Amino acid sequence: MRTLILAAFLTLPAAAAHADPVQEARSATAACLAAVIDGAPVEDIDGDDVSIRRGQDPVSCTVRVTAGEPVLIRDAVQVAMKRRAEIFSLARSAWTPGEWATRETYCNIPGRRALAVFVSTSKPGRQPVLTATVFEAKARDQRCDRDLGVQQIAANAPTPGTETAAEAPKAEATRSDIATLDPPPPKKTKKSLRSRLGLGKKD
Repeated sequence: MRTLILAAFLTLPAAAAHADPVQEARSATAACLAAVIDGAPVEDIDGDDVSIRRGQDPVSCTVRVTAGEPVLIRDAVQVAMKRRAEIFSLARSAWTPGEWATRETYCNIPGRRALAVFVSTSKPGRQPVLTATVFEAKARDQRCDRDLGVQQIAANAPTPGTETAAEAPKAEATRSDIATLDPPPPKKTKKSLRSRLGLGKKD
């Protein structure tokens, strides 16, 4: 059903859309959730302030936001997660924020699928403002349900939750180590992400 809804959005006129980083972040996160969970046809997209990047190993979808107030962008991402039937909630094990304001993992309720969203929110005035990676792991990460203490991300480590138990991060990371994707290429147009997704009005 969500695939059909997203397909309908992609066909809507884009003229009425206006670039707002909060709306774009919420829409992009919803699109990434639909892409990973429902197999919706979402590809790499560059908006004014928000971009989407798809990953294959593991299957993932990353939102990168470069404008807006960090706390408001984080709230928008959480709204998109709360609208899903998978019931995402904050993992029991926390992550050291490093140079970010917060780094958090949200896991779906236990079941047949191991879904998660790893969100890094920047401090005011830093870039990117937020990155959020939606992914499906082969098995549920024990840190979703157990407090194993404050976790740290090792240099060049994969997105938390996608590594095996033996590869669990142990060392502190620099800011470049925890970026989930490279900066998008130079903008060629001024169309907003909501315009690219065909969303002509607020969610």
